[in-house]
Amino acid sequence: MARILIRLNENLVSEPVVSEVILENKVLVAILAAHINSKGGEIVLEVPDEEVDKIVSAFRQKGATVTVPKLIEIDSDRCFNCGSCVALCPVEAISVTKDLSIQFNKEKCVGSVCNICVDACPARAINSVRYSNAEHMRSSSSGYREK
Repeated sequence: MARILIRLNENLVSEPVVSEVILENKVLVAILAAHINSKGGEIVLEVPDEEVDKIVSAFRQKGATVTVPKLIEIDSDRCFNCGSCVALCPVEAISVTKDLSIQFNKEKCVGSVCNICVDACPARAINSVRYSNAEHMRSSSSGYREK
Protein backbone atom coordinates (compact mmCIF):
# COMPACT_ATOMS: atom_id res chain seq x y z
CA MET A 1 0.00 0.00 0.00
CA ALA A 2 1.22 3.49 -0.85
CA ARG A 3 0.25 6.74 0.78
CA ILE A 4 -0.65 9.81 -1.21
CA LEU A 5 -1.52 13.33 -0.16
CA ILE A 6 -4.44 14.98 -1.94
CA ARG A 7 -4.78 18.78 -1.72
CA LEU A 8 -8.09 20.32 -2.66
CA ASN A 9 -8.49 24.05 -3.34
CA GLU A 10 -11.49 26.06 -2.14
CA ASN A 11 -13.39 25.32 -5.38
CA LEU A 12 -13.02 21.55 -5.00
CA VAL A 13 -13.93 21.08 -1.31
CA SER A 14 -17.65 21.37 -2.02
CA GLU A 15 -17.44 18.76 -4.81
CA PRO A 16 -17.56 14.97 -4.26
CA VAL A 17 -14.07 14.54 -5.74
CA VAL A 18 -12.92 11.68 -3.51
CA SER A 19 -16.15 9.74 -3.94
CA GLU A 20 -16.07 10.19 -7.70
CA VAL A 21 -12.47 8.97 -8.01
CA ILE A 22 -13.17 5.92 -5.85
CA LEU A 23 -16.37 4.98 -7.67
CA GLU A 24 -15.13 5.72 -11.20
CA ASN A 25 -11.92 3.73 -10.70
CA LYS A 26 -13.38 0.97 -8.53
CA VAL A 27 -10.41 1.12 -6.16
CA LEU A 28 -10.70 0.74 -2.42
CA VAL A 29 -8.70 3.35 -0.51
CA ALA A 30 -8.26 4.04 3.18
CA ILE A 31 -8.55 7.62 4.41
CA LEU A 32 -5.81 7.94 7.03
CA ALA A 33 -6.19 11.65 7.78
CA ALA A 34 -8.29 14.52 6.51
CA HIS A 35 -8.29 18.24 7.27
CA ILE A 36 -10.87 20.13 5.22
CA ASN A 37 -12.61 23.48 5.56
CA SER A 38 -14.18 26.00 3.19
CA LYS A 39 -10.74 27.29 2.10
CA GLY A 40 -9.35 23.92 1.00
CA GLY A 41 -8.16 20.68 2.43
CA GLU A 42 -5.69 17.84 2.64
CA ILE A 43 -6.46 14.14 2.66
CA VAL A 44 -3.96 11.31 3.19
CA LEU A 45 -5.05 8.15 1.40
CA GLU A 46 -3.61 4.66 1.42
CA VAL A 47 -3.89 3.12 -2.04
CA PRO A 48 -2.92 -0.34 -3.35
CA ASP A 49 0.55 -0.11 -4.95
CA GLU A 50 -0.68 -1.35 -8.32
CA GLU A 51 -3.37 1.39 -8.44
CA VAL A 52 -1.29 4.43 -7.44
CA ASP A 53 -0.68 5.80 -10.95
CA LYS A 54 -4.34 5.43 -11.90
CA ILE A 55 -5.59 7.13 -8.72
CA VAL A 56 -3.02 9.94 -8.86
CA SER A 57 -3.98 10.64 -12.47
CA ALA A 58 -7.70 10.61 -11.65
CA PHE A 59 -7.31 13.14 -8.83
CA ARG A 60 -5.14 15.40 -10.99
CA GLN A 61 -7.71 15.29 -13.79
CA LYS A 62 -10.28 16.61 -11.32
CA GLY A 63 -7.97 19.51 -10.38
CA ALA A 64 -6.48 18.21 -7.14
CA THR A 65 -2.79 18.44 -6.30
CA VAL A 66 -1.26 15.04 -5.47
CA THR A 67 2.05 14.29 -3.76
CA VAL A 68 3.63 11.31 -2.02
CA PRO A 69 4.31 12.23 1.63
CA LYS A 70 7.66 11.52 3.21
CA LEU A 71 7.82 9.22 6.20
CA ILE A 72 9.95 9.71 9.26
CA GLU A 73 13.11 7.95 10.35
CA ILE A 74 14.54 7.83 13.85
CA ASP A 75 18.31 7.99 14.26
CA SER A 76 18.89 5.64 17.20
CA ASP A 77 22.37 7.06 17.79
CA ARG A 78 20.96 10.54 18.46
CA CYS A 79 17.71 9.51 20.18
CA PHE A 80 17.91 9.51 23.99
CA ASN A 81 14.32 8.20 24.46
CA CYS A 82 12.91 11.37 26.05
CA GLY A 83 9.40 10.62 24.76
CA SER A 84 8.62 14.08 23.37
CA CYS A 85 7.63 12.53 20.05
CA VAL A 86 5.42 9.91 21.70
CA ALA A 87 3.32 12.43 23.57
CA LEU A 88 2.61 14.48 20.44
CA CYS A 89 2.00 11.82 17.78
CA PRO A 90 -1.68 12.15 16.77
CA VAL A 91 -1.87 8.66 15.21
CA GLU A 92 0.10 6.80 17.90
CA ALA A 93 2.77 5.73 15.41
CA ILE A 94 5.48 6.22 18.06
CA SER A 95 5.36 4.49 21.41
CA VAL A 96 7.57 3.59 24.36
CA THR A 97 8.39 -0.07 24.95
CA LYS A 98 8.68 -1.84 28.32
CA ASP A 99 12.44 -1.26 28.27
CA LEU A 100 11.74 2.49 27.75
CA SER A 101 13.05 2.63 24.18
CA ILE A 102 11.19 4.32 21.33
CA GLN A 103 9.23 2.13 18.91
CA PHE A 104 8.13 3.48 15.51
CA ASN A 105 5.27 1.95 13.49
CA LYS A 106 5.54 2.94 9.80
CA GLU A 107 2.11 1.50 9.09
CA LYS A 108 0.45 4.14 11.29
CA CYS A 109 2.65 7.14 10.42
CA VAL A 110 1.10 9.78 8.16
CA GLY A 111 4.52 11.28 7.49
CA SER A 112 5.21 14.80 6.30
CA VAL A 113 1.53 15.68 6.42
CA CYS A 114 2.00 15.85 10.17
CA ASN A 115 5.74 16.10 11.03
CA ILE A 116 4.96 17.10 14.64
CA CYS A 117 7.54 14.64 15.97
CA VAL A 118 10.29 16.06 13.73
CA ASP A 119 9.79 19.53 15.18
CA ALA A 120 9.38 18.25 18.76
CA CYS A 121 12.57 16.18 18.96
CA PRO A 122 15.15 18.05 21.09
CA ALA A 123 17.96 15.79 19.81
CA ARG A 124 16.95 16.23 16.14
CA ALA A 125 16.96 12.44 15.89
CA ILE A 126 13.79 12.35 13.77
CA ASN A 127 13.91 13.28 10.10
CA SER A 128 11.56 13.21 7.13
CA VAL A 129 12.71 10.74 4.49
CA ARG A 130 11.29 9.56 1.19
CA TYR A 131 10.98 5.79 0.80
CA SER A 132 10.15 3.79 -2.25
CA ASN A 133 7.23 1.46 -1.58
CA ALA A 134 9.60 -1.51 -1.28
CA GLU A 135 11.80 0.27 1.26
CA HIS A 136 8.73 1.41 3.18
CA MET A 137 7.70 -2.19 3.79
CA ARG A 138 11.19 -3.47 4.63
CA SER A 139 12.32 -3.56 8.25
CA SER A 140 15.12 -1.25 9.24
CA SER A 141 18.37 -2.57 10.65
CA SER A 142 18.90 0.46 12.89
CA GLY A 143 18.71 0.31 16.67
CA TYR A 144 15.14 1.48 17.13
CA ARG A 145 12.27 -0.94 16.89
CA GLU A 146 9.83 -0.98 14.02
CA LYS A 147 6.45 -2.64 13.85
